[in-house]
Amino acid sequence: MDNLTHTLFALTLAHAGLRRAGRGVTATLVLASSVPDLEFVTSVAGGRLAYLSAHRGPTHGPLGLALGAAMAACVFMGRRWRGRRDDDASFPALVLAGLVGVAGHVAMDFATSYGTRVLSPFSDVWYGVDWLPIVDPWLLALFAAGLWGAWVRPSARRRLAVGVLVVMAGYYGLRASAHEYALQQALAREAAAGVRPGVGGSTLFAYLDERRPSALPAALPTELSPFRWRLITRRPEGFEVVEIDVRHVNGVRGPALRFPNDKDPLVGAAATAPTARAFLGFSRFPSVEVMRHRNGDVTVHWYDMRFGQAAPRGDPRAAISPFGAWVRLTPEGRLVGHGLGPG
Repeated sequence: MDNLTHTLFALTLAHAGLRRAGRGVTATLVLASSVPDLEFVTSVAGGRLAYLSAHRGPTHGPLGLALGAAMAACVFMGRRWRGRRDDDASFPALVLAGLVGVAGHVAMDFATSYGTRVLSPFSDVWYGVDWLPIVDPWLLALFAAGLWGAWVRPSARRRLAVGVLVVMAGYYGLRASAHEYALQQALAREAAAGVRPGVGGSTLFAYLDERRPSALPAALPTELSPFRWRLITRRPEGFEVVEIDVRHVNGVRGPALRFPNDKDPLVGAAATAPTARAFLGFSRFPSVEVMRHRNGDVTVHWYDMRFGQAAPRGDPRAAISPFGAWVRLTPEGRLVGHGLGPG
């Protein structure tokens, strides 16, 4: 989830009753709900590759809980420095608020198509469920409406916040139900394409680069509607990405995108490049395509099919992804260049 959604959720929890534990609880909740995203500092020192390697890593695991407790300590010391008041929250109450803030952040990330590495740094496996997009405008609007109502009518603050949380739970249930139906549609598309049943089609996903690839088929949420889903399915010659609307029997929306799954021996050599390692460690559904140049060089392209789109006019490829990686090699396998992007 985006940081604004995390912050608004923390404020909603505070208004729902947690702030009654004393002054400082709201500040602790807000700080702790954002602290797992401190990983962004890795991009300052190491750039985009370092950020990909750290994204939703240790700060979203046990270390994140320690950071939540640290936020509680900062708020406690800050309030003591300003002078203790009778209505200040106790230190244990602030620590509990810090742990709730971090746990809420991780739980919301867990429900997205990225998932999160909840066991990092002890394990780099990504876990999650494909219920919500990374940025959900409906959830943002719900939180914003509840907080606006609390500002207009402070006396109804708690009732409004509890109501928002109830509606939120119902929204998650709607997303979960629609996702299950979309998964069944994905399985049906694979069967119609003549693909043998695999291990995909489950609600919970877990993946770790090429050592533990994410199972297919999958149904990914879209931003604008809980009824529209992006299906990623296997085909005999590669993969297919198509968007459907679960409210309609024949709910396909737009053209299907076809992605290759090349088996060229040079793919393994290209995968050792630093950019490829970082990309494959983050990408959940990488498609690989090998393109040969007139001088004999080879460029290996990886596309994250979560963001697949049609190739621009004049491009010989059928489909690309704005989030991808490329590695160029000589015919002997020597590295010439590498980078992020569709190439």
